[in-house]
Amino acid sequence: MGRWTSRLVAAFGVLFAVALVALSGVGGYLYWNRVELKAEQQASQELPTLAAQQIPQILGFDYQTVERSRTEVYSLMTPDFRRQYEDDTTKNVIPQARDRQVISQVNVVGTGMLSAQRDSGSVMVFMNRTVTDKSKTPVYDGSRLRVDYQKIDGKWLIKDIKLL
Repeated sequence: MGRWTSRLVAAFGVLFAVALVALSGVGGYLYWNRVELKAEQQASQELPTLAAQQIPQILGFDYQTVERSRTEVYSLMTPDFRRQYEDDTTKNVIPQARDRQVISQVNVVGTGMLSAQRDSGSVMVFMNRTVTDKSKTPVYDGSRLRVDYQKIDGKWLIKDIKLL
């Protein structure tokens, strides 16, 4: 082979290698983008239903069973939020519920996705709550909540609940 032919073959080889690397990069990006998009869509489908099921369990209680019902919902939360919720429940909710004989009934009337990622998401929850104490006079309250979720070990856990 001639000198120019060798250079031309080497140039085509380098060009082929660069094109192969570029195509591999584009293919990897497209694959990962598809994985992310599919996970976001799945979160958007799962989280509103999950929030509608979990919020009544977390915010609803009966003064006679408040301790047991609070303990049962701890598994729905991330460790950090669980500690915060447990502190508030132990110091405020349980003593007041027993003292005033409070019954809190929660009804979720609507949910909507605020944001969804592969391993986190936020849901808007519209709820009505009826609180009755020993006076037997019910108090009705409509609220909006932002419920933040985080996926840990394949399970959606509540990371935070904010009253809006």
